[in-house]
Amino acid sequence: MFSQATIDSVNQTIYLRQVHEIGFSKQELKKKADEWVARSFKNSNYVTRINNADQILAKGGFSVGADFTAYGTTIYVTRDINFTLDLQFREGRYKIEIMDLSMSTSGVEIPFIFMNMDFETYRDYSRKVLTETDMPGTKAALKRLNNDKKARKDYDGQKNHYDQIFPQIVDEMEHIDSSLLAYMKSEVKADDDW
Repeated sequence: MFSQATIDSVNQTIYLRQVHEIGFSKQELKKKADEWVARSFKNSNYVTRINNADQILAKGGFSVGADFTAYGTTIYVTRDINFTLDLQFREGRYKIEIMDLSMSTSGVEIPFIFMNMDFETYRDYSRKVLTETDMPGTKAALKRLNNDKKARKDYDGQKNHYDQIFPQIVDEMEHIDSSLLAYMKSEVKADDDW
């Protein structure tokens, strides 16, 4: 059974929701999930919000990156993706949800706005953001947005960046799901007595 991450362009988000049926008891599934979380997260005690017999709710993150072109300059930019992992258990199956994704760079949150944005929406959105900030270069950026050719070039560069980022996010989410599934399917080992 393979998962499928969903890109929801209406709500500007990405999520994964999947139920996996495995012939283990609820307790065995929960135990294996606890082990997987402990091995997969740097500090599982810190990131875990709920951990009871029916559910594990944890916070996680990963990074993706791609070339980013804006204002006539291209640089490689890394985006930090944070998410909520919700695992729920029943006899013979578990549900995984990866949701509440947020994207940031240098601690500044970036909306998943490019998932369904045309050029004019981009220009209006950029004007709004720039007029609400008072940073060096704001006037030059607003002037650039008023130049159709330069604004289109910036839009195309940023759209290309996000077109490279979104598949990476989907791949990471599906990797989390497949990693957990593979671990869950592995044999339950009897306790060593040494």
